[in-house]
Amino acid sequence: MNDAHTPASSETSIPENAQLVQWHDEAASAASGPDLRERVRELTARALHERRMALSDMREIVSAITSGVGSGLSARGGEIKDGLKQAVSGLDDAVGSAAQAASYTLREAAEQGKAFRDNELKASLEQLRDLEAQFVDTLKQTAKQSGGKLKEELDTLSEHLKHSGTRTGEQVREALQQLAGGVKASSEAGRAGLTDTASTATERLSQVASGILAALSDSLKRQSERLRS
Repeated sequence: MNDAHTPASSETSIPENAQLVQWHDEAASAASGPDLRERVRELTARALHERRMALSDMREIVSAITSGVGSGLSARGGEIKDGLKQAVSGLDDAVGSAAQAASYTLREAAEQGKAFRDNELKASLEQLRDLEAQFVDTLKQTAKQSGGKLKEELDTLSEHLKHSGTRTGEQVREALQQLAGGVKASSEAGRAGLTDTASTATERLSQVASGILAALSDSLKRQSERLRS
């Protein structure tokens, strides 16, 4: 992440960037109220929307909100395990939904005939593919910047998600499958009503998504075999 962090307490750290500080503080406040999962989901969704669904900013947003929740839970005292689990579930819900929205945007652009450069298209889809790993890695990095019980619980939670998977990962795989199959099908079904540019764009999107989905599936298969060995 680009923003420097300075310790705020023995439990967590606060990002210096003003916008991240705001999200951190809102997350800390949310930790003292009911429906923590939903409150965190709404905050994360709003933060991603304000960044125009820029998934490249996901790490900073997730880190700020996670550390904010940690500050709030630590200040409240008592058990933080359940609250942290709820908060991470809310984060996971929001990031997964943002991944779906990003895939819809790509599909819309292709069907409207937007010309994609191969490297730009591949980079966009690879960013989707890697989103789950980035999400879990951000939780691990936030744990490293934390201390005490928060660090312990975040480490445990991120390790669990690494092996069990996340809603974000499910949404990403579904999005890639829809892109690989759905875009090609819609292109063929509506070819008469599409310009040559739109038809070419949807076909390229489908081909690149298919390749990335195949690589992801192979990676997941190898991971599963390692876990069973």
